[in-house]
Amino acid sequence: MANKSLQERISKTQDENWELLTVLGMTWEDTKKLSEYDRGYLLLKAEEIKEAHKQRQQLITDAQRKQMQPNDLIG
Repeated sequence: MANKSLQERISKTQDENWELLTVLGMTWEDTKKLSEYDRGYLLLKAEEIKEAHKQRQQLITDAQRKQMQPNDLIG
């Protein structure tokens, strides 16, 4: 049972490190050196960045759809 708990903690930490690496551009080594407080703060910032990106993508998609509508009506 202890092995499963350890595996879950390792997996969670690796997933968090991967998110910090891909979203914030941190190195893997730097992610391993973070305090729990700093890790939590940076993970929140990564979520904010992902949400802002998602909103920008939605705006772009909406604008593209709006541009296509007049052309669809003409054709």
